[in-house]
Amino acid sequence: MKTAILTDSAAIIAPQIKHKLAIKTLSLPLLLNGKRYYEKYDYDRQQVKAMFREKNSFLMCGQVSVTAIDEFLNELIDKGYTDVIWVYLDNDISGLGNNLRSYQQRHDQINIHLVDSYSMGVAEGNLAVLAAKLVAQGKDWNAIEPILKEVRNSNRTVMILKNLRHISTTGYVKNGVFPIQKTIFRPQTLMRFNPQGQLEVQSTYLQHSKLSRTIRRMIMPAYQEMAGQLQITITAIRTRHNDQVISRLIKAINRTFPAAQIKLYEMNLSMIAHIGTDGIVISWG
Repeated sequence: MKTAILTDSAAIIAPQIKHKLAIKTLSLPLLLNGKRYYEKYDYDRQQVKAMFREKNSFLMCGQVSVTAIDEFLNELIDKGYTDVIWVYLDNDISGLGNNLRSYQQRHDQINIHLVDSYSMGVAEGNLAVLAAKLVAQGKDWNAIEPILKEVRNSNRTVMILKNLRHISTTGYVKNGVFPIQKTIFRPQTLMRFNPQGQLEVQSTYLQHSKLSRTIRRMIMPAYQEMAGQLQITITAIRTRHNDQVISRLIKAINRTFPAAQIKLYEMNLSMIAHIGTDGIVISWG
């Protein structure tokens, strides 16, 4: 048995770790001003970032076709892989999971084990890294699956969104309600991936202080259980608006959870395509 670990470009994993653990990434198609780009290949990152800051530019994520998935997996089959563990972007904000399940049902040349991350960014990447480490230890899927699910269910991810436009084009909010219908939302909508992986609205805010208090209340149970082992990650594009929110959040988190570890990450393009340049993703666990 030879097992590959796969994820998508909405996951954040340090390049050296990805290389060391041989984690493979499916690049999500990015659509901007009528052109298609990919996270790893045919563009200069700074050029694309400059383009989508221009007026009327809108970066969004395209659908990954079953044909693209087929080509991606055929390369693994040719290299002798018999199994794939695929940790993917939360199904509520992307159609990738549906396409993967459709492909899984029709394919018999390789065993495909799917893991909905119930998240994106760092939390999604951490699950893929954990899966790779367990494979390196010689564990099979039957032993790996419950470990991944236990870790996934102990992690939490929330998003602060100033604009719901991106979510409206790509996903759903709890029980299949399109966010576009929720036009009364004020700036700084707080959304979370609940324990079932559904994306739901926690609340909406105009005041940074109320936003910070709510997030701290959400983190508190994990901190009481894990204390110094709790890791909190904040992922965002550095903008004037985001810097204000991040600065206040970090001060509030440090004050309430002094033993927690806080790390900042730059948001990648695949995440931006799903939640916009003003989005902030916070994960802990």
